[in-house]
Amino acid sequence: MSIQSIKQLHVALSDDLKKLSTERLVSDATRKTFSTRVHGAVLEFAHKQADPAFWSGTKHYGSGPSSRFRIRRTAVTGVEAVKPKARRKAQPVAAAAAQE
Repeated sequence: MSIQSIKQLHVALSDDLKKLSTERLVSDATRKTFSTRVHGAVLEFAHKQADPAFWSGTKHYGSGPSSRFRIRRTAVTGVEAVKPKARRKAQPVAAAAAQE
């Protein structure tokens, strides 16, 4: 997986968190984290994610304990690069007729 920009990560993470019925995802540039609320708990994700298959973050329960967790990322469907076909040289009409 290529290195994604903060904006691309924000969009991808917010799309995956919509399944959990989260509130708005906020990007905190100073702390370099994304944060959101889910059922009263605060989820925080770093701007740099080490594992391309999972979102790794920390869940904070009010003023109490916190725990680490992972959420599987939705596969991003990209358009594969198409290798151009090799082009044959155009043959003159007379040369093509002579070959037959």
